[in-house]
Amino acid sequence: MKKYWKCTAIIAVIVFSIGTFYVNSAISADQNPEFVMKTESGDAKEIEPLVLEGNYQGDSSMNYVSKSLKITEDGTDYTNRSFLDRLIGSPTPVIKELQDEYHGFMRGKTPAVSLFFENNQRLAYANVEYKIGDNSLKTRDYTFDISLLNKEDGSTDSFTMKIPDGEELDHIFVEDVQIVDGELNIITENTVRNSDNIFNEKHVYTIDIENQEVKNHEAIHAPKGQENSQSEIQLIESEMSTTAHEKLLLLKTDRKIINDSESTRAEEINRELISYNLKTKDKGKISGDLNLNENEISSFDGSTVYLTKVDGQEHVITPFHLEDRQIGTAFRFQLSDKPNIKEPPMIRIKDGKLYATSQRMNSKIDGNVIVADLKTGETLYKGKLGIKDAEDEKDDYDLYINDMFVK
Repeated sequence: MKKYWKCTAIIAVIVFSIGTFYVNSAISADQNPEFVMKTESGDAKEIEPLVLEGNYQGDSSMNYVSKSLKITEDGTDYTNRSFLDRLIGSPTPVIKELQDEYHGFMRGKTPAVSLFFENNQRLAYANVEYKIGDNSLKTRDYTFDISLLNKEDGSTDSFTMKIPDGEELDHIFVEDVQIVDGELNIITENTVRNSDNIFNEKHVYTIDIENQEVKNHEAIHAPKGQENSQSEIQLIESEMSTTAHEKLLLLKTDRKIINDSESTRAEEINRELISYNLKTKDKGKISGDLNLNENEISSFDGSTVYLTKVDGQEHVITPFHLEDRQIGTAFRFQLSDKPNIKEPPMIRIKDGKLYATSQRMNSKIDGNVIVADLKTGETLYKGKLGIKDAEDEKDDYDLYINDMFVK
């Protein structure tokens, strides 16, 4: 009887918690202000494809949980996510579009953009499956889980394959998926253990789709363990999301380990860009005066990398073209009269246009949005993020922009 009583009590607590969640959501919904992009100059049509995703934290005791929202030219949409969605997260717009258009294919797949590739002929998915040891939490028996949708006839081809040298891995996860010349390329980060040292390596597995086998396996970067130093490499994600590109861009950072009497710290000594061509398998250091000690990589569209730095009150965007290894004309813009160095603007580049927005705003910090033509340097749109109605102005709130999409 005790057993059933405990089960009943647990169910009651769960039901009460979920009920409280929905009641609080309903009550606080009317208290949520509507944020808009207020045009100051330029053509408001330039922000039609712009979607800002973020979180609003209000000043009310009912708003102890931040609210997810989307801001577009039409105003604010507070995403009324279910209790379960708030626990596990909701899909990005790219994944949501794929789920809506290819519902059957997307069923049961991990909703991460990095696991998908799409062109006019195919939609491809690749992920890693593994088992957990019986007597430990160590993962083992790594396999690739691969699915390919033929858009022309709607057929799906799904298969798994053992990952080469999987027994040497501590862990592995997929960072990008590409199809080049009819071959599937899976870019991964592999964690390997050497004695007491753990290293993260970047690998490319080339899959023969027709024969369902690994045609080629290459380590793009495998750091060599040296005393008092460490090296890491980061895959720079393309703004083109799930679409095709032959070139990978990687940022390699070298650090020196300094052991003081009271602490151990890592001091950055060098950063360099490395390109890898998935078609030719050529790899090389990108030469040129990129000045990566001052510049940050803000965007990559598959052929051009855009470097950003702050110069006084201006942000400077410098394009670097991978094909001819040439630096393009720098573009300067001022997002705010008081640039926030600690929280730099969020930047997206698409079709030759720069989209930039502040990452945070409140009653003391302005939020700004601009759209500019990178070729001419002309500012096409300038506006401010703000609360639509003056009576809804809050004394204490925070709006955080977590992501920006250009449709």
